[in-house]
Amino acid sequence: MPNFVAHLRRMLRQDPLPQLGVSTASQLERSIDAGRLDEARELARYAEAERRPLHDLFADWIWHLLTRVSANYGEAEVGRMLRETQSSWMMKRVWKSFQKMTVLERVQMTAEMMRSHAFDHMSGTQTVTVVEEEDRYSVVMDPCGSGGRMRRGDPQSRLDPPYGFGVSQEAHDWTWGQKGVPYYCSHCALNEILPMEWGGYPLWVTGYDPDASKPCAWHFYKTADAIPEHYFTRVGRTKPASGTY
Repeated sequence: MPNFVAHLRRMLRQDPLPQLGVSTASQLERSIDAGRLDEARELARYAEAERRPLHDLFADWIWHLLTRVSANYGEAEVGRMLRETQSSWMMKRVWKSFQKMTVLERVQMTAEMMRSHAFDHMSGTQTVTVVEEEDRYSVVMDPCGSGGRMRRGDPQSRLDPPYGFGVSQEAHDWTWGQKGVPYYCSHCALNEILPMEWGGYPLWVTGYDPDASKPCAWHFYKTADAIPEHYFTRVGRTKPASGTY
C-alpha cells in the first residue's frame, strides 16, 4: 500500500522488496476481490499518480529535444523532423485505423486516449470534456496533458527558466501560420497536414489557443464537407471541392 512520504510530498509504495515489482493494478484487483474497498480506492488514486511522472518527463524531454534541434540546426529542421517521424509510422498508423471507424468512434477512441493524457496535477481532477454541436464533436482539454500542462505549468511553465523551451520564431504551415507556437505543440499541426496529403481531409482539427490559460480542443466534424475552409488555409492547403473522410 502507498504511504505519504513527507519529504517527498507524495504517496509512495514502500512494500517489501519482493512486492515492489507487482503492478498496482494487480494489487487493486486483489483488494476489490477481498472486499477491501477503502484500500481499493486508495490504490486507484495512486495508480494515476504513479504513472504521471514518466509520462510528463517524456513530454518535457521531447520539447527540450526539439528546442535543441532548432538551436543547433535551425528552426526548419524541427518541421522536417516532425514530418519524417510522424509520417513514417505514427500518423500513418492512426490514419489507417481511423479510416475504419465512424466519426463517433474516432471521438470515443480519442476520449480514451485523452482521459489518460489530460490530468490537472494541481486540483487532482480529470480535465477532458466531450461536447456535441450540430456539425461536430469536440474533445476539450483544460489543459491538454502534455503541451497544455507544460505551457501552463505544474506549477512552473516550461516556457520559463530553468526550462526555457522554445517556440516558433517564424510562421510555418506546421505552426498553423503563427509565430510563438511551442515546438512540442506543433506536432498537432502535422496531425492535420499529413491526412490532408494522404486523403484530402484532416481526421480532426486542433483548436489551439496562444493563451496557455485557455483550453485546447480537437474538433471532429461529422462530415468532411462541414470542415471550415480556414482549417485548410491556415496550414497552406486548399479544401477539396467535396469528399468523405
